Amino acid sequence: MGLYFRNTTGFTLYVAFAYPDFGCSPVNYSKAGWYRLVPGQTVEVWSGFAGGTTFYYYAENSSVTRVWSGSYYTDVPNQAFDWCWDTGCTTCRNVGFRRFRVPLTSLNHIVTLATSSSQGRSNPRTTIALPTKASKGRPILRRKISHQPLRRVKGKVRLAIRRSLPRKTKK
Repeated sequence: MGLYFRNTTGFTLYVAFAYPDFGCSPVNYSKAGWYRLVPGQTVEVWSGFAGGTTFYYYAENSSVTRVWSGSYYTDVPNQAFDWCWDTGCTTCRNVGFRRFRVPLTSLNHIVTLATSSSQGRSNPRTTIALPTKASKGRPILRRKISHQPLRRVKGKVRLAIRRSLPRKTKK
């Protein structure tokens, strides 16, 4: 039982995700990253029952040319982290997380990071995630997590396999 991320792209991806955490206030969510996924790899980021839970995620490749993002913004560092949603730092960058809800009947759920919709099969236990399109100068809607997660969540985050982001090289 758990939450998994699968990389079906041709490049290495780095994933951060947010999960319910009642030890955090005023927003009852924590964020953890960076999980490194090489092409074809699947990584468990949450162990335990994931059904009926709302999670958030952000993913990028090492050159940040492909990004899977959303409109729920928070600060993230370049090194491995496990922080409350509102925590930030002076060297952090602000990125947008995507929201998704795992169906109540799903014991295991897989988020498939893909570059085209033909790279995965959709079913109740799988979410197919395509890269975010560029905004082309249009303002981006910024949302705050406003709902409280359900108290029945009994899973826990898998922290041992996180990595730091690679340093960006100048061209």
